[in-house]
Amino acid sequence: MTASTIVGIDGSATARAAACWAARDARLHNSPVELISAACPSAGLVAESPQALEPLRRRAERALSESRRAIAESSGAGVATSPADPVATRVECAPPIPTLLDASAAARMLVVGNRGHRAGDRVALGSVAVALAEHCRSPLTVVHDPGPAAPEQMSAAVVVGVDGSPASRRAAAAAFAEAAVRGVPLTVVHAWTDSDGSDRDPTTLSLDHDLIAWRKLRTRVAAWLDDELSILRRDHPAVLVRSSISRDRPARALLDHAQAAQLVVLGARGRGGFERMLLGSTSLAVLRRARCPVMVIPSGR
Repeated sequence: MTASTIVGIDGSATARAAACWAARDARLHNSPVELISAACPSAGLVAESPQALEPLRRRAERALSESRRAIAESSGAGVATSPADPVATRVECAPPIPTLLDASAAARMLVVGNRGHRAGDRVALGSVAVALAEHCRSPLTVVHDPGPAAPEQMSAAVVVGVDGSPASRRAAAAAFAEAAVRGVPLTVVHAWTDSDGSDRDPTTLSLDHDLIAWRKLRTRVAAWLDDELSILRRDHPAVLVRSSISRDRPARALLDHAQAAQLVVLGARGRGGFERMLLGSTSLAVLRRARCPVMVIPSGR
C-alpha cells in the first residue's frame, strides 16, 4: 500500500468533486484515501472563543459525510472506484492551509477543489488552492468541475508541459506514470517562447524566410525533445506519446490542449521563473483557467 491520498474538504461542490476524483485516482495507485476538514478558519479563534468550535466541528463532520456519500454515489455511475474502498475522515481544529500543508508532508498526493464554499462564482482559484500550490510538499491536484467524470474524459489524454527545467522533468516523469496507470495517451507540450510573433513589425516580415527558419528551429527542438523524453519512453513503452511543438505562449498552448484532456501535469516553476518564485506564471495561469484537473509537482519532489 502506498502513501495516502489526502483531500481537503470544506463542504463546497468543488471539494466533493475533488473527493470523487481523488477516490478514482487513489484506486489506480492502490492508495488509501483520507478526507480532512479543517474546522477552524483562524488560529486565534481557538483561544478567543473555544465555545464556537463545536458548531464548526459539526459543520466539518457534515461536510465529510457529504463527501463520503458523493464518493459512494460516483461509484455507481460507471467510474473506476468501489464503495468498498476505505475512506478515512478527520476533523482538525485548525486553519485549512497549515493543516493541509502538514498533511502533505507524508502524502502521496493532496487534492483540493479550485475554490471553497466562501468564494464567489467569479473566483477561478481560491486563496487556499494558491497557497497550497506554492508550498505543498507532495504533488497537488486542483479539481475544477463538479460532478462525476464522463466516460469520454476517462479515456482522454494526459497533458504535460516540458521546458527543460528540473521542475518540468519531474512533471514529465509524473505525467508518464499517470498516463501509464490510466492506459491513455500522453501529450507533451513544448512552447519555447513567450512571443507568438504578433508583436513584430509587419514591414519586417518575410513569410518565406520565417517559414524556413521555423522549420529548421522546429527540427532542432524536436530532436532535443526526443532526447529529453528518451529515458521516460524506455521506462513506459506502452504509453503512446504525442509531442506538440509550437511558437506560442506556454500557458496558451497548454490551455489549448487542456480542453480535451483528463489531466494536466505541470512543474511548480519552469525555467522562466525567478529563483525565489514558488509558483510560476504559466502554472498559475493554467491552474486558474483550465477546466480539467491540474496536477502541480513541487520543486524537489
